[in-house]
Amino acid sequence: VELVPAEMKLLLLLLLMEQTATQQRGLFPAILNLASNAVISSNATCGEPEPEVYCKLVEHVPGRRIKNPHCPKCDANSILSKERHPITNAIDGTNQWWQSPSIKNGRQFHWITITLDLKQIFQVAYIIIKAANSPRPGNWILERSLDGVTFDPWQFYAISDSECLTRYNITPRLGPPTYKSDTEVICTSYYSRLNPLEHGEIHTSLINGRPSADDLNPDLLNFTSARYIRLRLQRIRTLNADLMTLSARDPREIDPIVTRRYYYSIKDISVGGMCICYGHAQSCPLDPVTKVATHTCSHVHTCIVKRVKKTHLKTVSLTSLLNLHGVRQGGGVCIDCQQNTFGINCEMCRDGFYRHAEVSPYSDSPCVECDCDLRGSNSNKDEFSDCVCHEGFTGRRCDRCAFGYRDFPQCLRCECDLSGSINTDPCSPCTCKMNVMGAHCDLCKPGFYNLQEKNPLGCTDCFCFGVSDVCESSTWSTAQVTHTCIQGNGKALRLSPLFLLFLSPLSERFVAMAMVPQQFVDDQTGVKVNRDDLLSVLTDMTSLRVRVHLNASAEGPIR
Repeated sequence: VELVPAEMKLLLLLLLMEQTATQQRGLFPAILNLASNAVISSNATCGEPEPEVYCKLVEHVPGRRIKNPHCPKCDANSILSKERHPITNAIDGTNQWWQSPSIKNGRQFHWITITLDLKQIFQVAYIIIKAANSPRPGNWILERSLDGVTFDPWQFYAISDSECLTRYNITPRLGPPTYKSDTEVICTSYYSRLNPLEHGEIHTSLINGRPSADDLNPDLLNFTSARYIRLRLQRIRTLNADLMTLSARDPREIDPIVTRRYYYSIKDISVGGMCICYGHAQSCPLDPVTKVATHTCSHVHTCIVKRVKKTHLKTVSLTSLLNLHGVRQGGGVCIDCQQNTFGINCEMCRDGFYRHAEVSPYSDSPCVECDCDLRGSNSNKDEFSDCVCHEGFTGRRCDRCAFGYRDFPQCLRCECDLSGSINTDPCSPCTCKMNVMGAHCDLCKPGFYNLQEKNPLGCTDCFCFGVSDVCESSTWSTAQVTHTCIQGNGKALRLSPLFLLFLSPLSERFVAMAMVPQQFVDDQTGVKVNRDDLLSVLTDMTSLRVRVHLNASAEGPIR
């Protein structure tokens, strides 16, 4: 009869790479358990929100002698530390552990996610997961991320080869894990054996066994780079105890204590790795306490990337050392960056230099000098396109006038108003639309108002209810409707409470208001009216007034 693990403790070790710094074009910080300064989180913890009891698998295996059997309690709010199992226990260096809720609380607790933020990008070589009082975990995925948003799989693990196909749609790699390429992601059931029932280990090497292991190339360096590490546990090794009894011959021998009380637990997470300095520094001392903000965003970022989508280099500069509170703290800092680079990882180009999209950050000369035209720029380049041009200048080098400007190198603004002209180029001779006048086609003719680019005539005819044919555009652009009043049969009613409507010249507004007695009061007394009062006014309505307060500080027309 198979039983379920009542406790599973996992040990995750990301060990330092064994190759030399010269071979890897990177640097090692002083050996330190990075996990002790990392930020760790999980989406579920035992004893939250209510206490629960769990049992050890080995105390319910037939044929094994029971030594002091007991089923402990898990309580996240207990004053006893032995009953609390928060995720922080996994990195505090003690014998305590993190533990998930039992699946007796629901099968959804087969799926648990643990995320570790190293606070800086490292190149990870080894991952070791060690079970404690349980068999090794069932189906799970090991993932990595540079930004904490997009995660990519490093490796899939399954209970059986068939699970690799049905669960992950990956052909299983038979036998000890091997890799055909530097970035191949495999699925393995090599560690699915039940023995040992306790303290089994899973060893994953992200470097060894790959084609470029002895001479790391950029693909393998990028593949092993990570700041965030995620374990997506998807199936607990229950050994079918949630479906079976201790004795098929006597249903009375069902073990109610063990059945469906199975959970994940993990302890002692240690992380180490190689600093990423792209070969442009000689040392990267590791200080998990000292703040290093002066090495990053306090410097003006210029001349970094040209005409490209986001690159690995830019991702590093955005994510290095940011904790959950937005503070840059701790980690290995590359010292004395060379080849015109700077930054925590020597990932950026210093002022007056930039890196082409086609150039790897590992290049011996990644940063080249800016060639911007000083008449149209400040000799800097932005992160996505070209030189940072002054207003009125454009081009890769800011060496010509932008659209709407003329006479390089002065690049003066052209004066023809495209809203009031039929021109497509504001720098060509101005030809006004029919209802527009002025040397620059920026004025409405008498009898017209509201100059608009989308109006083929330019301006709209005045409409003054026949009392005048002269009007002009208002300089006020917004209005607040604050008072509505209706009169009829000798009565006057006003809206209460006030109906506020904010208008904008950028869009039309259509407003419908229900005429119900609950919205009106007597204009003189302020007393609420009834249905008969409202109907009396509406049957012989003589006026409808809307009071508007205009905002005279704004610019633009209002119609």
